[in-house]
Amino acid sequence: MKKKLLYLGVVVIVFVLSVYASIYGKKDNFRYHQHLEKKPATQCTQDIYGINEKFCTHLPIVSINTNNQTIPGEPILNEEKNLIGYTTTDSEETTIVADIKIIDNEINNHLDDATSIESKIRLRIRGNSSRHFDKKSYKLNFIDESGEDKDVDIMGMAPHDEWALYGPFLDKTLIRNYFCMNISAEIMDYTPDVRFCEVFLDGEYVGLYLMMETIDVGQNRIDITEYKEGKRGYGYVLKLDKEAEEGTLEAINQFSKYTFMTEYKRNFSIEYPKPSMLTYEINNDIERDISKFEKALYSYDFDDKHLGYSAYIDVDSFVDYYILMEFLCINDMMSFSTYMYKDVNGKLTMGPLWDFNNAFNNFININFDGKDMYFINRIWYKMLLKDKAFVDKVVNRYHALRKTHLSEEYLLNYIDETVSYLGDSVDRNYEIWGYSFDYTKLDSFQRLRPYERNIKSYEESIKQMKNFIKARGRWMDENIDTLYQYCHESKNKMFIQ
Repeated sequence: MKKKLLYLGVVVIVFVLSVYASIYGKKDNFRYHQHLEKKPATQCTQDIYGINEKFCTHLPIVSINTNNQTIPGEPILNEEKNLIGYTTTDSEETTIVADIKIIDNEINNHLDDATSIESKIRLRIRGNSSRHFDKKSYKLNFIDESGEDKDVDIMGMAPHDEWALYGPFLDKTLIRNYFCMNISAEIMDYTPDVRFCEVFLDGEYVGLYLMMETIDVGQNRIDITEYKEGKRGYGYVLKLDKEAEEGTLEAINQFSKYTFMTEYKRNFSIEYPKPSMLTYEINNDIERDISKFEKALYSYDFDDKHLGYSAYIDVDSFVDYYILMEFLCINDMMSFSTYMYKDVNGKLTMGPLWDFNNAFNNFININFDGKDMYFINRIWYKMLLKDKAFVDKVVNRYHALRKTHLSEEYLLNYIDETVSYLGDSVDRNYEIWGYSFDYTKLDSFQRLRPYERNIKSYEESIKQMKNFIKARGRWMDENIDTLYQYCHESKNKMFIQ
């Protein structure tokens, strides 16, 4: 009897501790929000034209010295303004080796403060459309003195050798990527971590930037089984974007490609294992794996629990991805910058999410009014939305999120708090890039169409973003149930190309 009581007591204690930990303990998916966690003790004030050793900011400082080298990666256009390649060094290298210093104190930062990080990096311009902007974004690879990759923890983010230094330019609010990355991370499993900073390039102040984790595999990023030569078990990452060069091992010829369901010059390609690891066997295995899912999805039994799509994918991640893309109006959905991953014996999972520069009606040549379900016909989702069980999940999850991380109050307050945190760094940024509010000074790659959509001040940019969020959320609240029309019994559930 005593043994039974002792056993029962141990069980009760373990249960209580587990409940306590689940409520009060630090969660595995804890997200650090810079503007909430690291508030400045004081705001610095200074004349932008007096930038020197007296420069002061509450944000981390990143100072890059190229040693008078030209940074490669500029787009090369032909006479018809079509992209034909990117610049390289004189020796045809795609990167240069540069020096970087990062200053990140608890309160304020100055150029003559002790550095948190000093290192060599491989550096190039990065991005797709953003390469055309006057304010460039950069890819950084930290290296040691022998040129080998070196993991560094930057501004409190987990150690890694590869980072993106993103310079908001088309996004006049300066906060879309920070805002959307952090909100998405609260909803989905993993979204790259981000930190605001101010950047100097070869001693010249170049504005407000966002240091971002890149999409890669590892314990602190996409946590899947890494590839080891000779072993069969490994996870993989795919990217849906511009079609990889035919004949390369990154390019796959899965069911949706050879049945012409993917968009013209778009397709899935293998992001991981990396090109140096790929073999024909790996390529074929991943190709067959995706084709199995797609054949189940585009079949008569697509909604069957055992024979259909749900046997192959993490349905909840597909639901969250769809809701976020519709709510934020990300036209790249299932077209550009779309990532997904699968671990050994796991299911295909959507994410991580990437690139929110165009969110909330900031796409160059598309003017969203926020009054439609824009992406119901995108690849895979055209079939997923034919299943009532999937639509039920979307509708129920949407209503739940509108009470938390997608509520109007939460989102608008998040914007206000972020803008308040940035403080004078916004003014400093626009002392350099303020001309971008005059669309006549920008080429067609850097301004919205029609031209009246272009924002004329920072205050107007914040107002536009808030107004779109309010209008989009209220419209979706009233119309989310219209998704049921696509799974109604009157609809043909057969494969439709």
